[in-house]
Formats: sequence, structure tokens, C-alpha cells
Amino acid sequence: MTKTTFKITATAPTRVDLAGGTLDLWPIHNLLDRKATVNVAVNLEATVTVVPSNDRLFHFISEDQNIKDSGDLAAVTRSSKLYLFGLLLSAFWNKDLPPITVTTKAKSPAGAGLGGSSCLAVAFCRAIAEARKQFDRAYVIPTEEIIVRTAQDVESRVIHAPTGVQDYWGGMRGGINILEYPFGHTTVTTLPGKFWTGEDYTLMCCYSGKSRASAINNWEIFKRLFDGDKPLLDKIAAIGNEAADCAEAVLKGNWKDAMEASLREWKLRTALWPAIETPETKKIDLAAKEAGAMFTRVGGAGGGGVMGVICPRERVSTVSKAMTAVGGQVMDVVVGGPGLTVTYG
Repeated sequence: MTKTTFKITATAPTRVDLAGGTLDLWPIHNLLDRKATVNVAVNLEATVTVVPSNDRLFHFISEDQNIKDSGDLAAVTRSSKLYLFGLLLSAFWNKDLPPITVTTKAKSPAGAGLGGSSCLAVAFCRAIAEARKQFDRAYVIPTEEIIVRTAQDVESRVIHAPTGVQDYWGGMRGGINILEYPFGHTTVTTLPGKFWTGEDYTLMCCYSGKSRASAINNWEIFKRLFDGDKPLLDKIAAIGNEAADCAEAVLKGNWKDAMEASLREWKLRTALWPAIETPETKKIDLAAKEAGAMFTRVGGAGGGGVMGVICPRERVSTVSKAMTAVGGQVMDVVVGGPGLTVTYG
């Protein structure tokens, strides 16, 4: 095969969920009449770079984890060192293609609750697909849906648990995403970031300083719901109603109503799973509110990690100082930026 030279970089953002987390887990949403998931991208992105290997081996380099792995195709696809990478590679590569070197870097702190591993998986899939096309011009780059489904399937294999879809679509699309769940498929409506930036308030991100220890066990939710836990189903349905209200308000451009629905959804969520908040996040939440923030919510399944903070624009500096004073780490983020991007160098 003729020697091929290229450098492909794929970048995907993480997301902050505003309403409807957990409902994106199939088939939980099928139990509900009203449901939606709303999230907004933040530029704590994951970056994946692929170049041809300079030897006969495949190389994985995770810069943020400080882990490296090398070997032939069979070795790296079954390695436990970077198991996610190996399985993703196996979904797109074959033994007749030359070896490559894949370097990854994630800006989101580990366990931040922002869907960091999922957006990394999306970027990884697209970068690998683009690299394959460099060797095989007849190869067709997979659709968004196939990349999302592949990343989701592989990650569920790695963590031995079901995964929702919102993290992957946040990484794929960027902007502001509204996920809805009619029977048979998921629909994703993406609004540009400027849809948010014209308002009188903004979204900040603050890291509690500790990785989250997920307060929600997906299997326990599944088991209880499908074992017929009616009180739990009623509470999940209430969350679904508020999430659907939030989505409808966003689509109408009514951010005041959207944020009020997000707050109501968060109150239901914390009542159902109190451990979603920790002493650290509660301290940051109290400081932020006393300084003028509308409310805060912990990303993902909670238990630590990164908090989204809804704040009037004129109070940003005051709120930032207040959260820092109690141990929070305010993160410099751009909200609602672009989704998955690919560059060639």
C-alpha cells in the first residue's frame, strides 16, 4: 500500500444538563407520557488526533490520564489499559489497514459529570473513521446516528451498565440540544449558542474539587421501575413533566420559563436522590445564591464534579468570588459553542 501521510484532529464539547437527565436511558422514557432532555454544550472538550504509525504497531496515548498502550491490532483491541479506545478502534478498523497512532486529551476533570468520556468516544469514532478514509477512499464516513450508537454501545460494554444518549449528542452537535423520545427513535433539535447569549443571565461552571461518586445506580433505577415501583415511576414522571416544560420554553425562546422549569426539575431530583448533592456542592450552592445566583445544579448523576450555575450577567464577578471563597474552582468556559469538528493538518 502506498505510504499515506495525514494528521486528523477531532474535537467534541462536553455538556451541562438543564433538565431530563436519566430520562435519556432506554427504555425508561417509554414509560412516560411527557419527557425530554435539555442540555447545553461547554468547551471543556475532548480532542483526538490520529496520524499514521511510524512503525508496525498501533499506539494509544492518553495525555490527560498519562497512559500509553502499544501493540498489534489484536493486542490493542483487547487491552485493559485503554479498553474504551481498543473497542472503538475495533468498530471501525480491520486487519488490512495500516497501523495508526491515536493521541487523546480531555479538558473536563475526571468524574466531572459532564459526559467527558462520551464526548471523547464521539470524537474518537469520527477521527478513526476519517483516518480510515485516508487509506480507503471508497469508505463512507458513518452518519451521526451510527457514531452515537457505536459510542454508546461500546461505552456500555466498558462500564457494564446502560448509558443514556444525551452526552453523545451534546458532543456531536454542540449548541443547545433538546432530545425527545417518540416511539422508535430519538429526535434531537439543536439551537445555536447565540440563542442563549442574548439573555440577561448566563451559565457558569464551578468544579467542586472532587470527582463525583454517582448517587444514581442505573441498574437500581431499571430494576425498581420495571419491578413495578409505582411511587418511583410517579416521581420520574414528575421529572419528565418539568423537563418537557423546559424543552418547550427553550423552543419558544422563553428562557425565564425554561430556567424556572429547570429549577423545579432539580428540586424534584434532589428530593428523589438526596445524595446527588454533597457537603462541598451544598456549600458552593449556598454561597452562589447568597451572591445573587438564581440556582445551581450538579452535572450528570451528581455526587460531586462540576456544577452548572445560572447567574444574572451583572452578578457574575460577585458569584465567582463567593464560590471561590468556599473552595469552588470557577471554570473559564464558553457556553453553546460548536459541536464535533474535524481539522486536517
